[in-house]
Amino acid sequence: MEAKDLIAIAGIGVTFLVSCANLAYSLWNNKQTTFVNTVTASRLKWIDSLRDKVSEFIAVTERLSDSDAQSDKKSSVTLLLQRDILLHEIVLHLNPRDPQDQKIRVLVDYVRELTDRSVFSDELARVLVELRDATGDYLKKEWNRVKTESTGKHS
Repeated sequence: MEAKDLIAIAGIGVTFLVSCANLAYSLWNNKQTTFVNTVTASRLKWIDSLRDKVSEFIAVTERLSDSDAQSDKKSSVTLLLQRDILLHEIVLHLNPRDPQDQKIRVLVDYVRELTDRSVFSDELARVLVELRDATGDYLKKEWNRVKTESTGKHS
């Protein structure tokens, strides 16, 4: 074999190795990207769902405090059922070990307690605003977490 043939074979071998390394990296990177995209999409759905549940819970609770809803027994029972369903859906969205999640759970439970006792006062309005604000802070934290994870930096 001549020197030019050996150089050609060596070039082909190096090209093959570089191609294999590129393929392996591409497969690994695609797997990582797919995982991050899946997690990000799931978190965004979860954030939207929690936001919807909390806002609906607040709206139903405010409707319960309306004197027209209180006078209509059927409407009141329907609203109480809807409130209880939303309460449990909210609690199930939350992490049972995170203090910020548990603050939201405590506020939701307190709202239920106030409405069960028919306490429709400034206290209920204050707690609903506190719940809204705590949820907003919590969702902002989760949104920042999604942004961080979507860039590939894991916290």
